[in-house]
Amino acid sequence: MIRNILNPIGFLFSILLFISCGNSDELKLFNGESLEGWEGSNTIFRAEEGAIVGGNLKNPIDESYYLCTEQKYENFELRLSAKFIANDINTNGGISFRAKRVPNSNEVMGYQADIGYIDATAIAQFSDFTPKDTTGLYPLWGSLVDENRPDTKRYPRPDIFPVIFFKVADKELMEEIIDPFDWNEIKIKANGPDIEIKINGVTTAKYTEKGNVPSNGYICLQAHSGGPYEIWYKNIVLNQLEP
Repeated sequence: MIRNILNPIGFLFSILLFISCGNSDELKLFNGESLEGWEGSNTIFRAEEGAIVGGNLKNPIDESYYLCTEQKYENFELRLSAKFIANDINTNGGISFRAKRVPNSNEVMGYQADIGYIDATAIAQFSDFTPKDTTGLYPLWGSLVDENRPDTKRYPRPDIFPVIFFKVADKELMEEIIDPFDWNEIKIKANGPDIEIKINGVTTAKYTEKGNVPSNGYICLQAHSGGPYEIWYKNIVLNQLEP
């Protein structure tokens, strides 16, 4: 009888051990207490209440700033949550990936999973999509952006800014699934040329890269110009993938 009881327990232990080993590639990129492992402006970014916080509620941000990992990553699934603290929804941020810093600039070059809002009139200028309603603000949550690479032929209006919105998330969908003033979960999967973004478990952008661009780089958290406002990032976890 004792043997019959112990065997199922041992079997269960083996399953739990296997599951634990299966998560061995999971990396916590933020320790919840300090900006160790990251580089960027310590006047714009800080660690607070288990999150990385950009900006403040007293002063606007003069230009966009990025806090970047000290390590590069290539094929991965990145999970994190983000929220804004602001008086209105006219805020913006993003998570850049496979990115690198632009020399002599606060900007970075590479892909970005955008979060926040933008003037709706800008959508058609920087993408092949024109919203039905071009007045007011458009939710860029979950959209895939690419910016600041040296080859500006990639961009539709480099004379204004070297950026392109490869995939613009559906407005009605985003207004349904996001809370603009609370935590929302973002997942970014970059595996070989294939990129997928999910917001709160819903796929909002899928794209296959056809150009010759770097397949690895840093992960950077953006505090966009504007405000005063705060952008909070937490639970930043990365799983490395085999291509």
